[in-house]
Amino acid sequence: MSGGPGGGNCCSPSGADTAVPGWPLISSLEFSPLPGAVPCARLHIRRARREWQHYSLAETAELIGSELLTNAITAMQAVGSACPVRLWLQSDSSLILIMVGDASPHPPQRLDPAGDTEGGRGLLLVEALSSHWDWYATRQSGTTKVVWAELRENGAA
Repeated sequence: MSGGPGGGNCCSPSGADTAVPGWPLISSLEFSPLPGAVPCARLHIRRARREWQHYSLAETAELIGSELLTNAITAMQAVGSACPVRLWLQSDSSLILIMVGDASPHPPQRLDPAGDTEGGRGLLLVEALSSHWDWYATRQSGTTKVVWAELRENGAA
């Protein structure tokens, strides 16, 4: 396996440049880029959200997290990589930040799917349900981009 950005093996643990200073609630997991990771991520998001007492964001946080993770898994499979995808959750008293990182060199693309097309609506859903979303390139070992979405306790703003 070739070295990723930063010179290390692409599957070595990632650094901490995803942490948002001042957000006291933090959780993260790594997943193999397999479809079975998505329900595991949903469960992790559900449990963290309950522990953090963000009750009004229940289904929205799980849906956004699963869409972001599905996109990351699809991106990793498209480039033929077995490097893990990474899920980070952070929160303060009123916001939840969901971040998913992968090693694909391609930026996320919001598509406008036609009619009854099966896929391509993930980032449209993320955009519609979150208060803000975006992505950034990173030089963490094993992660070249992070796609994130922010949820507000009182709904999207």
